[in-house]
Amino acid sequence: MSYIATGTGSTSDNTVSITPNDQNGTEKSGFFRLLLRLIRMKQWIKNGFVFVPLLFLFQIPEVNLVWRCALGALMFCMISSSVYIMNDIADVSKDRNHPVKRNRPIASGAVPLGAAFVLCGILLIVGVTGAAMIRSDLAFIVSAYFLMNVAYSLFLKKIMFIDVFTISMGFILRLCAGYRICRIPISEPSNLWFVFFVAFLTLFIGVGKRCSELKTMGSSSTKSRESLKGCSAEQLNQLIVMLMACTIMSYVMFVYTTGIKYLVLTTPLLLLGVFRYHFLSNGSDLTGSPELIVYKDRPIRWCLVFWALSLAAICFAQSYLI
Repeated sequence: MSYIATGTGSTSDNTVSITPNDQNGTEKSGFFRLLLRLIRMKQWIKNGFVFVPLLFLFQIPEVNLVWRCALGALMFCMISSSVYIMNDIADVSKDRNHPVKRNRPIASGAVPLGAAFVLCGILLIVGVTGAAMIRSDLAFIVSAYFLMNVAYSLFLKKIMFIDVFTISMGFILRLCAGYRICRIPISEPSNLWFVFFVAFLTLFIGVGKRCSELKTMGSSSTKSRESLKGCSAEQLNQLIVMLMACTIMSYVMFVYTTGIKYLVLTTPLLLLGVFRYHFLSNGSDLTGSPELIVYKDRPIRWCLVFWALSLAAICFAQSYLI
């Protein structure tokens, strides 16, 4: 047993004892927190796209269906966390040269590579097996998501535009998983336009993130992001404006093809959110991490909340009140 003095006087009155069990408990809790950082729980918000098709049932969904969507989203959380660990393992040498990424658990050496490999395998097995128990085609979707990200880690991330297209496809696969769970045909015009909307929106955010990295790190950005070789901030800014226009246009077409006239009322909220993100991409340190915008930028957060609530209210009202 060791003692740490906290003042003057007798040992029994002015010392705090630290037992080996206390030290082991502190070390275990610290390692557990590192593992939570490693699996990127803050990124799990992206898997909420699995729930979006519930809105397009145009009725209050059954509890069983909501439960199946929740399980589907959880399986995507498992798979996406395994992907993040795999990417950290593959990029460990480059992350050590990045001003922010060098503090990640694997890059900093806080989590051994062996432990990261084991955790990655466990999450992958749980995700695919759990998805197969929900729906057989859901297992195919999550497997395609994982394999696509393996290709991304190996070579796709080195090709400009292909890297952001791959990330966008990840969101589309989440959305398709929700459609399959809810048994909603994607071939309907309104559903197709919503898929296009998600594709353009995620491309808009992805290119904005690349532009932020280029502005923040300058010429050294290519050391951690090979796809930025030969790119300039001016070129990416032009592409961002184009994608912003495509995002708004595809959402307007989605609203038009649904045939729900009051759905047009959600368009101003979308415009506010898109314009706010574009504003932040020119001078905010949050743009390099899109999920931080949702957590820390209040206007974006309220736009997202009110847009989702108004979309849900109008879709449900279409069936029960109108």
